[in-house]
Amino acid sequence: MLTPDQLAHCADDILKLYSQLEEEIVRDVARRISKTGIITETGKLQLNAMQQIGTLNSDVLKSLSKYTNKTEEQLQKLFEDAAVTATEYDNEIYRANGLNPKSIKVSASQMQTLEAGYKKTSGNISNLTRTTAVTSQTGFINACALAEMKAESGAFSPQQAIVDAIKQIASEGAFVLYSSGHRDRLDVAVRRNVMTGIGQTTGEICLANARELDCDLMEITAHAGARPSHASWQGQIVSLSGRKGYLSLSDIGYGTGDGFKGWNCRHDWFPYFEGSTRMYSEKDLEELDAENIEFPDGSMHTLYEAEQYQRALERRIRQTKRTLAACDEAINNLSDEELLKNLQKEFNWHSKKLKRQESELNAFCRRTDLLPDNSRTQVSGFGRSTSQKAVHSANKYYRTWSSEHNINNIKTLAEYYNVKYNDTERYTLLKNYVNSVDKGMLSPLTGFDKYEEYYNRVQNELVGLTTSANIEIKSQSKHFLERVFGTKNDPKHENRTRNGVPLNDIKDALINGKTKSTHNGNSILHYTDKCGVTVNPHDGNLIQVNLK
Repeated sequence: MLTPDQLAHCADDILKLYSQLEEEIVRDVARRISKTGIITETGKLQLNAMQQIGTLNSDVLKSLSKYTNKTEEQLQKLFEDAAVTATEYDNEIYRANGLNPKSIKVSASQMQTLEAGYKKTSGNISNLTRTTAVTSQTGFINACALAEMKAESGAFSPQQAIVDAIKQIASEGAFVLYSSGHRDRLDVAVRRNVMTGIGQTTGEICLANARELDCDLMEITAHAGARPSHASWQGQIVSLSGRKGYLSLSDIGYGTGDGFKGWNCRHDWFPYFEGSTRMYSEKDLEELDAENIEFPDGSMHTLYEAEQYQRALERRIRQTKRTLAACDEAINNLSDEELLKNLQKEFNWHSKKLKRQESELNAFCRRTDLLPDNSRTQVSGFGRSTSQKAVHSANKYYRTWSSEHNINNIKTLAEYYNVKYNDTERYTLLKNYVNSVDKGMLSPLTGFDKYEEYYNRVQNELVGLTTSANIEIKSQSKHFLERVFGTKNDPKHENRTRNGVPLNDIKDALINGKTKSTHNGNSILHYTDKCGVTVNPHDGNLIQVNLK
């Protein structure tokens, strides 16, 4: 038996190799697009593209051969280790029940099953990845053709058309092509084949071993987050002969693509003898099925749905990393200043995007208690140099942006994302401050530190008061805090200067001021000879304040 976790991560090391292959292909195509030249006449880009096709196809095949050779030995060892681990676990159970199972190393039939499973998986991967040369070539041609059409339309500059073509190639990455016409991402296809191949092979070996030892019952492993169609039979007992009172092989879909040991299935089985203690009690299985996860927006989801959302976040990170690598490769092979400028702009923007995506994923995992899976976010070709450039670019952008808005108490990009994903109230306050500065309702000289200080003072000194109109103050509006500070050029009132209002004067007006109903009773004005404060009588919200 292999555990669900062992099956889930069995392909990690091999995926590192294919991640390197995909990045090598993306960089190669990006470099060729950048070298096709600036479009100055109809058909020039397409002509240059056609000249690149032969060498592109040849180079992709060379890369495939190099990584396939590296994979063969690693894949074979992976299958052998998995088979030994699975059978040794089962054999301990057999021995405890008075049987004498054979070790896989001395069983000719088990070794034949292992060899057949390895060769089938290796052949599947080899056949699929060979199609990558075709899809890479097609993607290159399509990207160049689209770039040419964009430039000829006059709606895009030649430089922007080439930038868009490079982004398109990076976004798609490397694909494999099935005979049906269906396409899969390279990493998805490799992971599915390795995980499914190992699961099916070890499952067949364990099944053959059980039949040889006349063991009719098998217990299925279970894990939280199982797909709904598998959750109904996980942790249950299966009778190989179809005895009544137990599940049958057809009940669990054994031998089908979407059943037990099918595509991406993380379940396994092991021998069970009547009277033995079950690995999973009914209570254990109920808890696995009932586990719910709260998302950041407060909605409740199953663990399966949470893991699917995590996979989506991981895919976005890989896509952004490919785009950064493609831009970096093109930048390193260009001399056209305008194109360099456009590509550097894209690199900077995606650097910032990557940090946001990584912070979002980490925050989601912390919130839901899911474990981050670095094997699903790494792009091995996204080397240290590109990574350092991306980090530097993202940090530089944040320093510029925070300086422009005088955000002086959230000093780094990491601190900013920590606030964004882990402190909802403070992040809302920060967004309000930035919005007020951008709209001219606040001067950036105010500083977020002072803005935050006054927000807290209002919460502590004004919220909770009962006004002279018998209204309990419960909250403050963004507009109210803007008026507390005032502005030199109020954009809503012909850019005139609007002075701020001291909190002591506001407090005095609320407690001791005269009152007046306005806006059909939807606001109550509390005023003295120094200022007027408007309050919503229905919810106790401080609406605004004006200096007399």
